[in-house]
Amino acid sequence: MDDSRGGGPATQRLDLIDPGLYLDGVPRDYLRWLRDHEPVAWHDEVDGPGYWVLSRYDDVVDANRDWRRYSNAAKGSSIEEARSDDELALRRLIFVNQDPPEHTRYRKLVSSAFTPGHVRRLTPLIEATCARLVDELCDGRPHDFVATAEALSFQMVATLFGVPEADWPSLLEITRALADFQDPEVNPDLAPRPEVQQAMFAYAADLIARVRSDPEAHTGVVVDLVNAEIEEDGERHRLDDLGLAAFFPAVLVGGLSTTAHVMTEAVNSWIEDPSLFDEWAGADCPASVVEELLRWRGPVMSFRRTATEDHERHGRTIRAGDKVLLSYASANRDERRFDDPDRFDGHRNPNDHVAFGGGGPHFCIGAQLARLDLRLVLGELFRTVDHFEAAGEPVRLRSNQFAGWLHYPVVAVAR
Repeated sequence: MDDSRGGGPATQRLDLIDPGLYLDGVPRDYLRWLRDHEPVAWHDEVDGPGYWVLSRYDDVVDANRDWRRYSNAAKGSSIEEARSDDELALRRLIFVNQDPPEHTRYRKLVSSAFTPGHVRRLTPLIEATCARLVDELCDGRPHDFVATAEALSFQMVATLFGVPEADWPSLLEITRALADFQDPEVNPDLAPRPEVQQAMFAYAADLIARVRSDPEAHTGVVVDLVNAEIEEDGERHRLDDLGLAAFFPAVLVGGLSTTAHVMTEAVNSWIEDPSLFDEWAGADCPASVVEELLRWRGPVMSFRRTATEDHERHGRTIRAGDKVLLSYASANRDERRFDDPDRFDGHRNPNDHVAFGGGGPHFCIGAQLARLDLRLVLGELFRTVDHFEAAGEPVRLRSNQFAGWLHYPVVAVAR
Protein backbone atom coordinates (compact mmCIF):
# COMPACT_ATOMS: atom_id res chain seq x y z
CA MET A 1 0.00 0.00 0.00
CA ASP A 2 1.26 3.47 -0.90
CA ASP A 3 -0.35 6.35 0.97
CA SER A 4 2.08 8.96 -0.30
CA ARG A 5 0.51 11.60 -2.49
CA GLY A 6 3.39 12.96 -4.53
CA GLY A 7 4.43 9.57 -5.84
CA GLY A 8 7.33 10.72 -8.04
CA PRO A 9 5.58 10.45 -11.45
CA ALA A 10 7.58 9.52 -14.52
CA THR A 11 5.81 12.24 -16.49
CA GLN A 12 5.24 15.87 -15.64
CA ARG A 13 1.88 16.56 -14.05
CA LEU A 14 -0.67 18.61 -15.96
CA ASP A 15 -3.00 20.83 -13.97
CA LEU A 16 -6.32 19.33 -15.04
CA ILE A 17 -8.18 22.00 -13.08
CA ASP A 18 -6.69 24.86 -15.12
CA PRO A 19 -9.40 25.82 -17.68
CA GLY A 20 -6.71 27.26 -19.95
CA LEU A 21 -5.24 23.79 -20.42
CA TYR A 22 -8.14 22.82 -22.68
CA LEU A 23 -7.72 25.64 -25.20
CA ASP A 24 -5.60 23.10 -27.09
CA GLY A 25 -8.15 20.30 -26.65
CA VAL A 26 -8.36 17.37 -24.25
CA PRO A 27 -4.85 16.15 -23.28
CA ARG A 28 -5.40 12.62 -24.62
CA ASP A 29 -1.76 11.52 -24.44
CA TYR A 30 -1.48 12.52 -20.79
CA LEU A 31 -4.70 10.72 -19.85
CA ARG A 32 -3.48 7.62 -21.68
CA TRP A 33 -0.25 7.75 -19.68
CA LEU A 34 -2.23 7.96 -16.44
CA ARG A 35 -4.39 4.97 -17.43
CA ASP A 36 -1.33 2.89 -18.25
CA HIS A 37 0.99 3.89 -15.43
CA GLU A 38 -0.88 5.62 -12.60
CA PRO A 39 -4.64 5.03 -12.74
CA VAL A 40 -5.08 6.69 -9.34
CA ALA A 41 -2.88 9.77 -9.52
CA TRP A 42 -2.43 12.56 -6.99
CA HIS A 43 -2.19 16.10 -8.39
CA ASP A 44 -1.23 19.15 -6.35
CA GLU A 45 -3.45 22.19 -6.76
CA VAL A 46 -2.35 25.82 -6.85
CA ASP A 47 -5.32 27.25 -4.92
CA GLY A 48 -6.85 24.15 -3.41
CA PRO A 49 -6.26 20.97 -1.47
CA GLY A 50 -5.10 18.82 -4.39
CA TYR A 51 -6.98 15.97 -5.99
CA TRP A 52 -6.86 12.37 -7.14
CA VAL A 53 -7.63 11.52 -10.76
CA LEU A 54 -9.37 8.24 -11.61
CA SER A 55 -8.65 7.61 -15.29
CA ARG A 56 -9.70 4.03 -16.02
CA TYR A 57 -13.20 3.07 -17.11
CA ASP A 58 -13.90 0.53 -14.37
CA ASP A 59 -12.80 2.92 -11.62
CA VAL A 60 -14.90 5.78 -12.96
CA VAL A 61 -18.00 3.59 -13.25
CA ASP A 62 -17.46 2.15 -9.78
CA ALA A 63 -17.07 5.61 -8.23
CA ASN A 64 -20.16 6.89 -10.06
CA ARG A 65 -22.22 4.11 -8.55
CA ASP A 66 -20.68 4.11 -5.06
CA TRP A 67 -22.18 7.36 -3.79
CA ARG A 68 -21.61 6.38 -0.16
CA ARG A 69 -17.83 6.31 -0.64
CA TYR A 70 -17.67 9.04 -3.30
CA SER A 71 -20.05 11.81 -2.28
CA ASN A 72 -21.52 14.64 -4.32
CA ALA A 73 -23.09 16.36 -1.35
CA ALA A 74 -19.95 16.66 0.77
CA LYS A 75 -18.38 19.41 -1.35
CA GLY A 76 -20.48 19.42 -4.53
CA SER A 77 -19.65 18.11 -7.99
CA SER A 78 -17.91 21.29 -9.20
CA ILE A 79 -14.15 21.04 -9.48
CA GLU A 80 -13.46 24.37 -7.79
CA GLU A 81 -13.78 24.60 -4.02
CA ALA A 82 -16.70 26.43 -2.45
CA ARG A 83 -15.45 29.67 -0.92
CA SER A 84 -17.82 29.62 2.04
CA ASP A 85 -20.38 27.51 3.86
CA ASP A 86 -23.12 29.64 2.29
CA GLU A 87 -21.79 28.88 -1.18
CA LEU A 88 -21.66 25.17 -0.37
CA ALA A 89 -25.25 25.30 0.89
CA LEU A 90 -26.29 26.93 -2.40
CA ARG A 91 -24.55 24.17 -4.34
CA ARG A 92 -26.48 21.53 -2.44
CA LEU A 93 -29.80 22.98 -3.58
CA ILE A 94 -28.97 21.74 -7.08
CA PHE A 95 -29.77 18.05 -7.31
CA VAL A 96 -26.50 17.06 -9.01
CA ASN A 97 -24.83 18.13 -5.76
CA GLN A 98 -26.93 15.89 -3.55
CA ASP A 99 -26.66 12.28 -2.41
CA PRO A 100 -29.46 9.80 -1.76
CA PRO A 101 -31.96 9.86 -0.16
CA GLU A 102 -32.32 13.62 -0.79
CA HIS A 103 -31.18 13.26 -4.40
CA THR A 104 -33.51 10.31 -4.99
CA ARG A 105 -36.49 12.22 -3.63
CA TYR A 106 -35.67 15.32 -5.67
CA ARG A 107 -35.18 13.24 -8.80
CA LYS A 108 -38.58 11.59 -8.33
CA LEU A 109 -40.20 15.02 -7.98
CA VAL A 110 -38.67 16.40 -11.19
CA SER A 111 -38.70 13.21 -13.26
CA SER A 112 -42.03 14.21 -14.81
CA ALA A 113 -40.07 16.70 -16.90
CA PHE A 114 -38.36 13.93 -18.82
CA THR A 115 -40.91 11.16 -19.20
CA PRO A 116 -40.76 9.32 -22.54
CA GLY A 117 -44.12 10.81 -23.43
CA HIS A 118 -42.95 14.38 -22.86
CA VAL A 119 -39.82 13.78 -24.91
CA ARG A 120 -41.66 12.02 -27.76
CA ARG A 121 -44.10 14.91 -28.05
CA LEU A 122 -41.16 17.18 -28.81
CA THR A 123 -40.13 15.17 -31.90
CA PRO A 124 -42.15 17.16 -34.49
CA LEU A 125 -40.92 20.44 -33.01
CA ILE A 126 -37.29 19.26 -33.01
CA GLU A 127 -37.62 18.10 -36.63
CA ALA A 128 -39.09 21.44 -37.69
CA THR A 129 -36.46 23.42 -35.78
CA CYS A 130 -33.64 21.31 -37.26
CA ALA A 131 -34.98 21.83 -40.78
CA ARG A 132 -35.25 25.58 -40.30
CA LEU A 133 -31.80 26.02 -38.73
CA VAL A 134 -30.05 23.78 -41.27
CA ASP A 135 -31.82 25.56 -44.13
CA GLU A 136 -30.55 28.89 -42.76
CA LEU A 137 -27.09 27.35 -42.45
CA CYS A 138 -27.03 26.37 -46.15
CA ASP A 139 -27.37 29.89 -47.58
CA GLY A 140 -23.78 29.95 -48.85
CA ARG A 141 -22.60 32.44 -46.23
CA PRO A 142 -20.30 31.88 -43.23
CA HIS A 143 -22.03 30.98 -39.96
CA ASP A 144 -20.73 30.34 -36.48
CA PHE A 145 -21.94 26.77 -36.03
CA VAL A 146 -21.72 27.11 -32.23
CA ALA A 147 -24.58 29.63 -32.36
CA THR A 148 -26.66 27.27 -34.51
CA ALA A 149 -26.03 24.33 -32.17
CA GLU A 150 -26.79 26.38 -29.06
CA ALA A 151 -30.01 27.72 -30.55
CA LEU A 152 -31.32 24.23 -31.24
CA SER A 153 -30.23 22.77 -27.89
CA PHE A 154 -31.61 25.66 -25.89
CA GLN A 155 -34.94 25.88 -27.70
CA MET A 156 -35.72 22.24 -27.02
CA VAL A 157 -35.13 22.50 -23.27
CA ALA A 158 -36.89 25.87 -23.08
CA THR A 159 -39.91 24.45 -24.91
CA LEU A 160 -39.97 21.41 -22.63
CA PHE A 161 -39.94 23.67 -19.58
CA GLY A 162 -42.56 26.02 -20.98
CA VAL A 163 -40.33 29.10 -21.04
CA PRO A 164 -42.27 31.80 -22.93
CA GLU A 165 -40.71 32.41 -26.33
CA ALA A 166 -40.35 36.11 -25.56
CA ASP A 167 -37.91 35.14 -22.78
CA TRP A 168 -35.70 32.94 -24.96
CA PRO A 169 -33.07 35.50 -26.03
CA SER A 170 -32.38 36.77 -22.50
CA LEU A 171 -32.49 33.30 -20.92
CA LEU A 172 -30.14 31.91 -23.56
CA GLU A 173 -27.62 34.60 -22.66
CA ILE A 174 -28.01 33.79 -18.96
CA THR A 175 -27.57 30.08 -19.65
CA ARG A 176 -24.54 30.59 -21.85
CA ALA A 177 -22.94 32.90 -19.28
CA LEU A 178 -23.30 30.20 -16.64
CA ALA A 179 -22.23 27.32 -18.87
CA ASP A 180 -19.13 29.17 -20.12
CA PHE A 181 -18.33 31.26 -17.04
CA GLN A 182 -14.62 30.37 -17.18
CA ASP A 183 -14.13 32.02 -20.57
CA PRO A 184 -13.28 35.75 -20.48
CA GLU A 185 -15.17 36.46 -23.70
CA VAL A 186 -18.37 35.34 -22.01
CA ASN A 187 -17.50 36.42 -18.46
CA PRO A 188 -15.00 39.29 -18.86
CA ASP A 189 -14.26 39.70 -15.15
CA LEU A 190 -14.23 35.92 -14.61
CA ALA A 191 -16.78 36.32 -11.82
CA PRO A 192 -17.09 33.07 -9.85
CA ARG A 193 -19.87 30.62 -10.58
CA PRO A 194 -22.19 31.68 -7.69
CA GLU A 195 -22.24 35.28 -8.90
CA VAL A 196 -22.99 34.24 -12.47
CA GLN A 197 -25.64 31.85 -11.17
CA GLN A 198 -27.67 34.62 -9.56
CA ALA A 199 -29.27 35.69 -12.83
CA MET A 200 -30.45 32.14 -13.50
CA PHE A 201 -32.01 31.82 -10.04
CA ALA A 202 -33.67 35.22 -10.43
CA TYR A 203 -35.21 34.28 -13.77
CA ALA A 204 -36.39 30.90 -12.45
CA ALA A 205 -37.97 32.53 -9.39
CA ASP A 206 -39.81 35.02 -11.61
CA LEU A 207 -41.14 32.33 -13.96
CA ILE A 208 -42.26 30.13 -11.06
CA ALA A 209 -44.12 33.10 -9.54
CA ARG A 210 -45.85 33.75 -12.88
CA VAL A 211 -46.85 30.09 -13.15
CA ARG A 212 -48.22 30.02 -9.62
CA SER A 213 -50.26 33.19 -10.15
CA ASP A 214 -51.72 32.13 -13.51
CA PRO A 215 -51.10 28.44 -14.27
CA GLU A 216 -53.63 28.40 -17.12
CA ALA A 217 -51.49 30.89 -19.07
CA HIS A 218 -48.46 28.60 -19.11
CA THR A 219 -47.48 25.34 -20.74
CA GLY A 220 -44.61 22.93 -20.26
CA VAL A 221 -43.38 20.93 -17.32
CA VAL A 222 -42.83 23.92 -15.00
CA VAL A 223 -46.58 23.75 -14.43
CA ASP A 224 -46.23 20.06 -13.51
CA LEU A 225 -43.21 20.69 -11.29
CA VAL A 226 -45.00 23.38 -9.30
CA ASN A 227 -47.64 20.81 -8.39
CA ALA A 228 -45.44 17.70 -8.18
CA GLU A 229 -45.53 15.70 -4.97
CA ILE A 230 -44.58 12.25 -3.77
CA GLU A 231 -45.37 10.25 -0.65
CA GLU A 232 -42.65 8.48 1.34
CA ASP A 233 -43.18 6.71 4.66
CA GLY A 234 -46.51 8.43 5.12
CA GLU A 235 -45.10 11.91 4.43
CA ARG A 236 -45.90 14.04 1.41
CA HIS A 237 -43.04 15.93 -0.21
CA ARG A 238 -43.15 18.88 -2.58
CA LEU A 239 -40.50 21.24 -3.93
CA ASP A 240 -40.49 24.77 -2.57
CA ASP A 241 -39.74 27.68 -4.90
CA LEU A 242 -36.02 27.63 -4.13
CA GLY A 243 -35.84 23.91 -4.87
CA LEU A 244 -37.68 24.46 -8.15
CA ALA A 245 -35.40 27.34 -9.11
CA ALA A 246 -32.36 25.16 -8.45
CA PHE A 247 -33.55 22.75 -11.15
CA PHE A 248 -33.10 25.37 -13.87
CA PRO A 249 -29.29 25.73 -13.92
CA ALA A 250 -28.72 21.98 -13.82
CA VAL A 251 -31.00 21.22 -16.77
CA LEU A 252 -30.51 24.33 -18.90
CA VAL A 253 -26.72 24.31 -18.62
CA GLY A 254 -26.57 20.54 -19.03
CA GLY A 255 -28.85 20.61 -22.06
CA LEU A 256 -27.03 23.48 -23.73
CA SER A 257 -23.52 22.20 -23.11
CA THR A 258 -23.94 18.51 -23.82
CA THR A 259 -25.86 18.60 -27.08
CA ALA A 260 -24.45 21.82 -28.55
CA HIS A 261 -20.84 20.75 -28.02
CA VAL A 262 -21.44 17.28 -29.50
CA MET A 263 -23.05 18.85 -32.58
CA THR A 264 -20.07 21.16 -33.05
CA GLU A 265 -17.61 18.32 -32.49
CA ALA A 266 -19.43 16.36 -35.20
CA VAL A 267 -18.96 19.24 -37.65
CA ASN A 268 -15.33 19.64 -36.58
CA SER A 269 -14.76 15.92 -37.18
CA TRP A 270 -16.52 16.15 -40.55
CA ILE A 271 -14.16 18.95 -41.62
CA GLU A 272 -11.11 17.04 -40.37
CA ASP A 273 -12.21 13.92 -42.28
CA PRO A 274 -14.76 14.71 -45.03
CA SER A 275 -15.40 10.97 -45.55
CA LEU A 276 -16.22 10.29 -41.89
CA PHE A 277 -20.01 10.23 -42.35
CA ASP A 278 -20.14 9.12 -46.01
CA GLU A 279 -21.95 5.93 -45.10
CA TRP A 280 -24.95 7.95 -43.88
CA ALA A 281 -24.94 10.65 -46.56
CA GLY A 282 -28.49 11.56 -47.57
CA ALA A 283 -29.95 9.35 -44.84
CA ASP A 284 -31.13 9.43 -41.27
CA CYS A 285 -28.62 9.30 -38.43
CA PRO A 286 -28.60 5.94 -36.64
CA ALA A 287 -28.51 5.86 -32.85
CA SER A 288 -25.14 4.10 -32.98
CA VAL A 289 -23.51 7.18 -34.55
CA VAL A 290 -24.85 9.38 -31.75
CA GLU A 291 -23.53 6.99 -29.10
CA GLU A 292 -20.11 6.85 -30.73
CA LEU A 293 -19.84 10.64 -30.92
CA LEU A 294 -20.75 10.82 -27.25
CA ARG A 295 -17.99 8.35 -26.45
CA TRP A 296 -15.35 9.54 -28.90
CA ARG A 297 -15.69 13.28 -28.41
CA GLY A 298 -18.16 13.70 -25.58
CA PRO A 299 -18.14 17.13 -23.94
CA VAL A 300 -18.20 16.26 -20.23
CA MET A 301 -14.56 15.84 -19.20
CA SER A 302 -14.87 15.17 -15.48
CA PHE A 303 -16.91 15.51 -12.33
CA ARG A 304 -15.70 15.87 -8.79
CA ARG A 305 -16.52 13.63 -5.85
CA THR A 306 -15.33 13.73 -2.23
CA ALA A 307 -14.14 10.58 -0.47
CA THR A 308 -16.07 9.81 2.71
CA GLU A 309 -13.71 7.17 4.12
CA ASP A 310 -10.13 6.00 3.89
CA HIS A 311 -9.74 3.27 1.30
CA GLU A 312 -7.23 1.75 -1.09
CA ARG A 313 -7.48 1.77 -4.89
CA HIS A 314 -4.71 0.45 -7.13
CA GLY A 315 -2.28 0.53 -4.23
CA ARG A 316 -2.94 4.17 -3.32
CA THR A 317 -4.70 5.27 -0.17
CA ILE A 318 -7.46 7.80 -0.69
CA ARG A 319 -8.28 9.56 2.58
CA ALA A 320 -11.67 10.71 3.85
CA GLY A 321 -12.20 14.28 2.65
CA ASP A 322 -9.94 13.97 -0.41
CA LYS A 323 -11.08 15.49 -3.68
CA VAL A 324 -11.47 12.88 -6.45
CA LEU A 325 -11.87 13.71 -10.14
CA LEU A 326 -13.65 11.12 -12.27
CA SER A 327 -12.22 11.57 -15.77
CA TYR A 328 -15.00 10.72 -18.22
CA ALA A 329 -12.78 11.89 -21.08
CA SER A 330 -10.21 9.26 -20.12
CA ALA A 331 -12.68 6.47 -19.30
CA ASN A 332 -14.32 6.77 -22.72
CA ARG A 333 -10.95 6.15 -24.41
CA ASP A 334 -9.86 3.31 -22.11
CA GLU A 335 -8.29 0.51 -24.18
CA ARG A 336 -9.29 -1.94 -21.46
CA ARG A 337 -12.94 -1.35 -22.33
CA PHE A 338 -13.04 -0.21 -25.96
CA ASP A 339 -11.23 -1.72 -28.94
CA ASP A 340 -9.18 0.86 -30.85
CA PRO A 341 -10.75 3.63 -28.75
CA ASP A 342 -9.23 6.57 -30.63
CA ARG A 343 -10.99 5.52 -33.84
CA PHE A 344 -14.52 6.65 -34.66
CA ASP A 345 -16.68 3.59 -35.31
CA GLY A 346 -20.29 4.42 -36.06
CA HIS A 347 -21.23 0.74 -35.64
CA ARG A 348 -19.51 0.17 -32.31
CA ASN A 349 -21.41 -2.39 -30.26
CA PRO A 350 -21.46 -2.59 -27.33
CA ASN A 351 -20.80 1.03 -26.55
CA ASP A 352 -21.38 1.48 -22.85
CA HIS A 353 -19.71 4.89 -22.60
CA VAL A 354 -19.88 7.15 -19.56
CA ALA A 355 -20.82 10.38 -21.35
CA PHE A 356 -24.02 10.55 -19.29
CA GLY A 357 -22.46 9.36 -16.06
CA GLY A 358 -21.94 5.62 -16.39
CA GLY A 359 -24.88 4.50 -14.29
CA GLY A 360 -25.56 5.15 -10.63
CA PRO A 361 -27.90 7.70 -9.07
CA HIS A 362 -26.46 10.62 -11.06
CA PHE A 363 -27.09 9.26 -14.54
CA CYS A 364 -28.05 12.30 -16.66
CA ILE A 365 -31.76 12.95 -16.31
CA GLY A 366 -31.89 14.60 -19.75
CA ALA A 367 -30.06 11.84 -21.63
CA GLN A 368 -33.12 10.77 -23.62
CA LEU A 369 -33.80 14.31 -24.87
CA ALA A 370 -30.12 14.87 -25.69
CA ARG A 371 -30.00 11.66 -27.73
CA LEU A 372 -33.15 12.62 -29.62
CA ASP A 373 -31.84 16.13 -30.35
CA LEU A 374 -28.54 14.76 -31.64
CA ARG A 375 -30.09 12.02 -33.78
CA LEU A 376 -32.53 14.41 -35.45
CA VAL A 377 -30.13 17.28 -36.08
CA LEU A 378 -27.40 14.98 -37.40
CA GLY A 379 -29.94 13.29 -39.67
CA GLU A 380 -30.96 16.68 -41.04
CA LEU A 381 -27.30 17.55 -41.64
CA PHE A 382 -26.59 14.19 -43.33
CA ARG A 383 -29.57 14.62 -45.66
CA THR A 384 -29.00 18.29 -46.46
CA VAL A 385 -25.28 19.10 -46.30
CA ASP A 386 -22.75 17.71 -48.76
CA HIS A 387 -19.77 18.98 -46.79
CA PHE A 388 -18.58 21.78 -44.52
CA GLU A 389 -15.78 24.22 -45.21
CA ALA A 390 -13.91 26.11 -42.53
CA ALA A 391 -14.66 29.85 -42.75
CA GLY A 392 -12.19 31.12 -40.16
CA GLU A 393 -10.16 30.03 -37.18
CA PRO A 394 -12.21 28.02 -34.68
CA VAL A 395 -11.75 28.88 -31.00
CA ARG A 396 -12.00 26.30 -28.25
CA LEU A 397 -13.82 27.03 -25.03
CA ARG A 398 -11.80 27.85 -21.93
CA SER A 399 -13.36 25.39 -19.49
CA ASN A 400 -12.26 22.60 -17.17
CA GLN A 401 -15.58 20.74 -17.31
CA PHE A 402 -16.86 20.89 -20.90
CA ALA A 403 -14.71 20.15 -23.95
CA GLY A 404 -16.25 22.39 -26.53
CA TRP A 405 -15.97 25.36 -28.81
CA LEU A 406 -16.53 29.06 -28.29
CA HIS A 407 -16.66 29.77 -32.03
CA TYR A 408 -16.62 27.54 -35.10
CA PRO A 409 -17.13 29.50 -38.37
CA VAL A 410 -18.18 27.34 -41.30
CA VAL A 411 -19.80 27.40 -44.71
CA ALA A 412 -22.25 24.56 -45.25
CA VAL A 413 -22.36 23.34 -48.85
CA ALA A 414 -25.77 21.86 -49.64
CA ARG A 415 -26.28 18.63 -51.61
